[in-house]
Amino acid sequence: MRKVVWLAFGVLLLQLGFILSYVSAFHEPSPREIPIAVVAEAGLPAGIDADTVDKLNAIDGTPLDARTVSDTQEARALLRDREILGAYVINASGTDTVITASAAGSSIATALDSIFAEIEQTQGRQFVVRDEIPVGVHDNRGLSGFYLSVGWVVGGYLLAAAIGLLVGAPTSLRNAAGQLAVFAGYSVLSGALGAFIVTHALGTFAGHWFPLWLLGTGVVFATSVFTLGLRAAIGVAAVPIAIIVFVILGNPSAGGAFGPNVLPEFYATIGRWITPGIGTEGVRSIVYFSGSGLWQPALALVAYSVIGLALLFGFSRSSSTPPRAEQPDSQPVS
Repeated sequence: MRKVVWLAFGVLLLQLGFILSYVSAFHEPSPREIPIAVVAEAGLPAGIDADTVDKLNAIDGTPLDARTVSDTQEARALLRDREILGAYVINASGTDTVITASAAGSSIATALDSIFAEIEQTQGRQFVVRDEIPVGVHDNRGLSGFYLSVGWVVGGYLLAAAIGLLVGAPTSLRNAAGQLAVFAGYSVLSGALGAFIVTHALGTFAGHWFPLWLLGTGVVFATSVFTLGLRAAIGVAAVPIAIIVFVILGNPSAGGAFGPNVLPEFYATIGRWITPGIGTEGVRSIVYFSGSGLWQPALALVAYSVIGLALLFGFSRSSSTPPRAEQPDSQPVS
């Protein structure tokens, strides 16, 4: 009965952590230092773009991080390279243009629309919004990549947790290698089928099956091997730790429709280094930005895999090493 009470208490803590983390991340999203470019078209007074940048950066709460660029072509190139998330083009006619990229996070595009609506009301100007890189017609609010990534992650840590609970931690290097082979095969299959669903079965991301397969394989493998390594290192405590990292912290920090610049700073910082956020950003990079910025998710997945493998084989080796036989005490010859 005591074990049941402690188990219930542990589950309660995980439940409360889940509620606290998700509500903290999403209850009051506010724009924070969204990087944008400012362009002044021909026929405007010299220096108007620099003056506009100063005014935008001086807005209370610093929702924008503006800088000048030479023309709209440069602004669009920076947007495609994910160096900025929007652009403000000042036109001599009095009707300006706000360029957004809802594929980078629909909430960021909405936030830019709201910010410039307030600005233009005070200055008596008008503006139109142009979504330069929109989400796909079958990708509502850009959430499909988030759910795909979460599915991969859930499969990865659930497999590791289930094998750890049913079979136990590997007790030899041979046993560790056998479990690793199962995880590698599962990761390849899981990545391929998940990518197939969103590219062929549903047509959400048509034409991107192979790179999404590679990404999914990496996400599942990194998540599962890291969890398996924790299981070998610390035992059954690895299961709640995996839930805390990948679910309680990982899912809300991934953002979903929210980009990092509208999440609280804590979640924005950790999100790009936890596998749900890694996968979400990887899908966005592959589908909408021609792979731009994909190096960071790839680096993070390699780091998870290396740490997991080091834990797995390091602790499997120590557990399989037989204790050294004690030498008998030497007795003096009488």
